Parts: sequence; C-alpha cells; structure tokens
Amino acid sequence: MPGPPSSGGSGAPGALRCAEGHSFDVERSGYLNLRTGRARRVVGDTAEMVRARADFLGRGHFAPLTSRLTQLARKPPGASPARPAGLAAGAAAGPELALEIGAGTAHHLAAIVDDCPDRLGLAADVSKFALRRAARAHPRIGAVAFDVADRWPLPDASVDVLLDVFAPRNLPQMRRLLRPGGVLLLVTPGDDHLVELRDALGLVGIHPGKRDRLAAELAGHFAQPTSETLTFTLHLAADELVELALMGPSGHHTDAAELRRRLATALSPGRTGMDVTASFVIDHAPVTPA
Repeated sequence: MPGPPSSGGSGAPGALRCAEGHSFDVERSGYLNLRTGRARRVVGDTAEMVRARADFLGRGHFAPLTSRLTQLARKPPGASPARPAGLAAGAAAGPELALEIGAGTAHHLAAIVDDCPDRLGLAADVSKFALRRAARAHPRIGAVAFDVADRWPLPDASVDVLLDVFAPRNLPQMRRLLRPGGVLLLVTPGDDHLVELRDALGLVGIHPGKRDRLAAELAGHFAQPTSETLTFTLHLAADELVELALMGPSGHHTDAAELRRRLATALSPGRTGMDVTASFVIDHAPVTPA
C-alpha cells in the first residue's frame, strides 16, 4: 500500500503523488480520489440516491440522531487534547480530526465539526456524487475516496472522532487510526428501523443476528464498548417516504418511479403519508488513554 499522498513532486496539476510515485487525482468537484483499480469495482450511491438523502436529511427528519452523535463526540469536561506521538513538549497538539466512513453528504459530520471550533473533518466515501456534496458540507471538511476494505491512507493514532453510520466498517483500521482519548461512534439499524416502510414497499431487510456479530467484533478491538438505542417516530408525506426508501440499499435495486407505484398500492384511499419508526443502535467505543 503506498504511503499517504502529498503535494510534493512533479505530479500533474490537480494530482498528488505518494513516496512510491503513485499519482492520485484531485477531482474538479473538490475531493481527493485515492481509489485503486481493484477498489473501483465497489459501487457507490447513485446521483438519485444521494439527492434523496440530501433532501431528506436537509428537512431535519434525523435531527435527534445528529444531535446525539454530536453530544457523544464531545470530549468530557476538563479532558486535555490527545498529543500525537513524538510531539515535542510544549508544542501545540493541533486541531482535532473527525473522520466519517461512508459519509454520504457528510450531514452528521458537518454538525460534529461545527460543534467544536478546533476540529477538522474528513468525509470518506466511494460515490462521486456524495463526495461532491460532502466537499461543500462545511468549510472545515475535506472529502476523499478510498476503499474501506484496504489499509486506510491516514497515519496511526491520527483521528479523534471516527463516525460510521450504516456504512461498511473495518474495525482493525478504525482502531489503528484512533488516538488515545478518541472515540468510535458506530451506528447500525435497530430491528424495527423503518419496519412500516419495509413492509409496505418490500425493501431490503435487516439480517438476523447482526447485532450479536457486531458486538463480538467490537469486543475484539475495543476494551469498553457500550451501546444505546435511539428510537422515534417520523410523520412522512409520500414524497418523503420515497426519498427515505431511496437513501438505503434498496436504492441500488429500484428507482423513484417504482417506489411511488408500490407506495400508491400500499396506502389506503385518502392517505397521503405514513408514520414510520426510526430506530438506531449507537455503539460508543472510546480508546482509553495510556
């Protein structure tokens, strides 16, 4: 795996070059593309899926989740900032870094960054449509494309807050990147998440036993993981229900027109919307300072 890229060397304009001579494109839309040829087989969210997510989240429907993640990302009162290894005595530790994997539009990450004036954000995804939006989500957020299954292009112990909401995970890399005093915030769907919408539209379901497997994986990499469940009810109009369905994995298998057709069949005459359960399990895994 090549080392982290830098702007040095004789790379072409709009590109970065690593120590081994590999060149990585800085896309016109403002994000850095570190994907390899092998990784490009992974399909990111489509423009339609990303647009649905941006519109839905922009209306504040998941505000309780955003608020809770922002709270959990805050350092305890009186906690001193983590000092990177090798930092000279008396030198400033520098800003915190919050990294979101599978960031999409970076909606939650933007709130976490905005909550702390001394915090930078990095949004990682594989969808060019998502990364274009993430790069504009906040003045202190950068955006990068890399494959989650590979070694991540960041140094050891360089991240203070690592966020993953319904995205693929790589726990060894997450643990490697987190500094002492840092925290992993991992969000997965509760068993009844969108159950009404899943039943009405035939959406992709939640795999049984997923929670038990995740708990075992977390325990293998983090000493004191804890979890909590956040549940609330959404009152959504028909167009919002379609957006919500498109946001998830079902968006890879169907389009808005088909979802509207299914919804029209599912809703009884005179109904223009539906109450839907939103249920999130938040795993909170701190890295205890030595």
